[in-house]
Amino acid sequence: MKKLLALLLAVVLCLGLLAGCGEDPAPEGTGTPEGEEPSGDPVELTLWLPVYQFSDGGISDEDFWNGKLDAFEAEHNCVVNLEILSWTDYATVVYTGMLSDEGPDVCYVTETFDLIDAGLLAPLDEYITDEDRELYVFLDQGAYDADGNLCTWPMMAGNPCVIFYNMDMLEAAGITELPTTWDEFFDVCVALKEANPDVWPFIQSWGASNGVSALLASFWPFFFQAGGTVLDEEGNLNLDSEATLETLNFINKLKTEGIFDDSIVTMDDPNGKFVNGEAAIIINGTGNASTFTSEGVNWECSLGLEGSGGLATNFSVDSLAISNFCEDKALAAELIKYITSAECMDDYHEQIYGMPSLTTDATYTEPEPFQSMYTDDADKMHVVPSFEGSASFMDQFQQNVQGMLMGQLTPEQVIDETMTYYNEQIVA
Repeated sequence: MKKLLALLLAVVLCLGLLAGCGEDPAPEGTGTPEGEEPSGDPVELTLWLPVYQFSDGGISDEDFWNGKLDAFEAEHNCVVNLEILSWTDYATVVYTGMLSDEGPDVCYVTETFDLIDAGLLAPLDEYITDEDRELYVFLDQGAYDADGNLCTWPMMAGNPCVIFYNMDMLEAAGITELPTTWDEFFDVCVALKEANPDVWPFIQSWGASNGVSALLASFWPFFFQAGGTVLDEEGNLNLDSEATLETLNFINKLKTEGIFDDSIVTMDDPNGKFVNGEAAIIINGTGNASTFTSEGVNWECSLGLEGSGGLATNFSVDSLAISNFCEDKALAAELIKYITSAECMDDYHEQIYGMPSLTTDATYTEPEPFQSMYTDDADKMHVVPSFEGSASFMDQFQQNVQGMLMGQLTPEQVIDETMTYYNEQIVA
């Protein structure tokens, strides 16, 4: 009896093997072929996005995305498990989640250095077509690994730091044209100071609560105008540079020539000074324009100034990324393209959170003069990339710049002391 059962089992196994002969392996990451009905169990992807619906009464992020994802799921025979995260400890939650294969397949990321350094993000280059590069405006502004592979796909890009001018104050000082270069800008500041000594001609936030905030509008715009690059070709911090020195010399000149006074090192509210008529010029994100208008400020703005490196400024980019644990990276890449397509983003910007359009076929809704900046000058807007210990570095840099503005350090010493701290305390 046992021999008979063994013989029957052998026959069954052989038939199974024969049935499998000649079949092609199942394609990886394809979803459903065009023109065919979905078959088999659907692939599952987990998607993590942060909350962006902050207004009362609007459609929730969860309802919006679940409605949009229905079409993608049907087309690709998949299920997208959406999780909307709060902003509390967001970067930590994402990093912890990415450490496990139980975490997200596709995730919205803000701080990328540790994720890339730990090998948690999948390179995206093989999923990018020539058509994608033509279609997506900010694609090159994603984060890269040490081998130069793109690891993030921009989703929320915008709010470049531009120069706002109180035109009533400029006209009272006899200034009829906005400056375009550093030298012209300095001359305008001098003229404003002479016309109204009680008003800040120009103000920066070197007293901000942290270095990231301080450098955002006070250092990076000038640094990029000086031709600076935050990282070198090997991905190492590149702040020990001529561009850094040129920028610090210009900022220091504003203090030594009386454009700034001693309180600049404690200044943490440039917007308030500008709104209250206590400052004639500030640099800040374009998102502040509506406040200035509602407060009755007669303002105009320019993207930036031309330094030795040309016209430039900085802006922010948050992105989508694929976990290296994701089992179907090709499908995950298709999900990213769908989320960032005009089909989704036009409605997202209208119903959830307004930001510049990501693709050339999208509906542009930014008011002028900002829309022209995004369409004509996207190549002049630069992201400050994530790098090892970036927050600690910027805190130390801010403190040393404060020392410079108080006459305790030279621009050269600011660079030397900050880089010594970075090399010995952060990357050692």
